[in-house]
Amino acid sequence: MRKLTELAKEFYLNELNDYRLYTELSRRIEDDQLRTSLERIANMEKGHARFWKEFLKVRGEDPPSERRVLFQSLVLFLGRFVNPLLLVSLLELGETTAYTQYYTFLKEKGGELSSEEVERLKGIILDELSHESIFREKLVELGLSSVRDMVLGMNDGLVELLGVVAGLSAVYRHEPTVVGASAVVVGVAGALSMGIGAFISVRSQRQVNEALREREMIVSEVSGKSLSQQTVNDENELKSALFTGISYMLGVVFPVSPYFFMGDSIKALALALLLALIILSVVASFIAVVSGISLKRKILEMVLSAGFAAGASFTIGSLVKMLFNLEVP
Repeated sequence: MRKLTELAKEFYLNELNDYRLYTELSRRIEDDQLRTSLERIANMEKGHARFWKEFLKVRGEDPPSERRVLFQSLVLFLGRFVNPLLLVSLLELGETTAYTQYYTFLKEKGGELSSEEVERLKGIILDELSHESIFREKLVELGLSSVRDMVLGMNDGLVELLGVVAGLSAVYRHEPTVVGASAVVVGVAGALSMGIGAFISVRSQRQVNEALREREMIVSEVSGKSLSQQTVNDENELKSALFTGISYMLGVVFPVSPYFFMGDSIKALALALLLALIILSVVASFIAVVSGISLKRKILEMVLSAGFAAGASFTIGSLVKMLFNLEVP
């Protein structure tokens, strides 16, 4: 188990890096209200870093030297081309790492902390939990909240169609166009299915929300009590359906396109796998930032999953060809 001060040094650097990053990004945001909020959060992170610095000094340890990690430099570079609000929101969604780490630290090391340190750490955990709400609202307001859903939907289409083309490649070795055309049919059907499913799901949820609001209004009028201040997010079912279907089709493009310009299905499958691995690595990086998990672990997990889907489908396709004595020229 890692020492108390080793963890504190890591927390100190993380908070200090976040302070520097958010301060720099705040200078690139034109919205005055949002910039003020981001500056306030940056100062919170600075206060958290100060807590860990004092925590170390009390225990006779010097805080580690400041350093800019590669990830922070990459985010600042991307901030030149991508809406800083989107970057900040993704980072805030990844703050689950901070508060879960602090909560674990509090549960495991709480006995070694003073009562004042325990209370201060509880406040830091609440700070980390509260950061993302304003950015979530702003993302919805600017129409950027669907970016994450788009990436995940594209990932679904990519993995599923990779399995389809792998299985068909085993049967139609010398007919890549047939494989591609068949996969397009499957992809369109899948996109329609996903879109219709999203439409029904969102519409049903909106109807439930409307019924709940009507019930609250009746209770309020009858009892004389004011309505609760709960915010209900009513998505547009048509927009959700279109977004889900289109994002799924984007994932279909990468594993299917090689079959329309290559003369051999196995060679097309090799290129499809390469394209899929590249896209999956990008998607895995995105998910890792959002969820705050290990980047290397997430990339490995997604690549192995896609590889397994392709390998299993190719094996099944070969067995089907053998069992039914299919000889496709």
